[in-house]
Amino acid sequence: MQTVEHSGLINIVNAWTEKNSPAITDGLKVGSPIELLKFERLLLSLLIQLGAMIIEWILRARVEDHEFQKHASDNIRATGKYRFQSYETTPVRTSFGNTVRVTTRYYVPRHKTGKKGRLGRRGKNGSGVFPALDALGICAGATPALACEVSREVTQRPSMEAAQDCLSRRGICLDIKVIQRLSEWFATAGLVIRETFVRTGGRAASPLIPNDEKVTGMRVLLSVDGGRSRIRINKRGRIPKGNKRHGFGTDWREPKLFTMRILDPLGNVIKKYLPINDGTFGDADDIFTLIEAHLRARDIWNASEIICAADGAPWIWERMATMLEKLGVDMARVSFVVDFYHAQEHLTKVADERRGWTELKRARWLNSTITLLRMGKIDEVIECLKALARGRNARGVMREVGYFEEHKERMRYDELERKGLPLGSGAMESTIRQVVNLRLKGAGMFWLLHNAEGFLHLRCYLMAGRWDIIENAIINHKRSVL
Repeated sequence: MQTVEHSGLINIVNAWTEKNSPAITDGLKVGSPIELLKFERLLLSLLIQLGAMIIEWILRARVEDHEFQKHASDNIRATGKYRFQSYETTPVRTSFGNTVRVTTRYYVPRHKTGKKGRLGRRGKNGSGVFPALDALGICAGATPALACEVSREVTQRPSMEAAQDCLSRRGICLDIKVIQRLSEWFATAGLVIRETFVRTGGRAASPLIPNDEKVTGMRVLLSVDGGRSRIRINKRGRIPKGNKRHGFGTDWREPKLFTMRILDPLGNVIKKYLPINDGTFGDADDIFTLIEAHLRARDIWNASEIICAADGAPWIWERMATMLEKLGVDMARVSFVVDFYHAQEHLTKVADERRGWTELKRARWLNSTITLLRMGKIDEVIECLKALARGRNARGVMREVGYFEEHKERMRYDELERKGLPLGSGAMESTIRQVVNLRLKGAGMFWLLHNAEGFLHLRCYLMAGRWDIIENAIINHKRSVL
């Protein structure tokens, strides 16, 4: 590779320093909070300008270097699926807010990609690639830093507009459609990586799973639950007369999530071990297939103890034990727990429906039955409920009796407390709120299904403090494929 002269870079820095030295030295004259505020903001904008000029010089020097282009193209040529077409100039957006136009080799598919031999939607050349850009992780017309920054803001903030505002304050001024395109590409790439991970059942190495993240000899808390989010479904058929586009419905869907935490001997979450979150808008079988892959990748069969906590949803308990047995877990080390506070809500519902009771009588009955529940005396709780199964509310009360009879063996809260095990799925409730309610659920908010799935996946990692893992996996993904 030819030697790159650095004189151009030195000239850029020297010219910037000479031009902005007076403004920088004016900082020695600040004498009030507002003057310091203005100076800091001025200095930040000047440094962003310098960074934009440096990254432009770096990108052009690197991407337009013929030896680098040749080396980056070797893998493309080896596949036999692409052919060189021409040198093309393409724009690349950076995290400093500028756009750099670079000229590099452009390869196109050897065969047409359209259906039945017709042209694809991208024209006669189909979907081409720039090997030099792919080698540096530049995809969707953006540098890795910009793609990650935009995607993180969109995942974290309550809306695209809020993300746009936060980015603009850092000097990254992008149209809302560009922000949407970048973040959706990022989310889709994350799903592609996860699909590969799930397809192998967690047996093969994955960039989503750190190599040292095994649960051997640990106490593991596993919780599963669902949330709510609106999904946009476009209507089919002809466009109604007088309308310009098809209408759409916004049906509620249940995203299903799981979380895994590591506990100490007292049943408290060990903070140094990051939570493991993931979820899907698929059905019950889909979420348990995903859980199975995560557990297998972490050698769940070597855990010293496993606590499965959830509410009373039948789709959870029907599959949990089957999955653990399939993974080769010693079921003697597994405890199944119905969340104490969900069970308490069932008692509260019965008390609230007693119309003839005073508030004092209702409170006394609740306190006594909740105490029995906490002591693990489920048979006595059931007898208290049966005593109320009279009159017009008898059917509803007997339904609650059935709930407690079905989950009686999962409500031994006295034994759980004695063993230092959690009584509920508070960690799961917190995860649902952070992942779903604060981003995917809101007034007037609805999603296309594939976008909802992608951002649900990203937000699971973000809220678990694992953004670096998903970020590195996505940025390196296309390069590993090529």
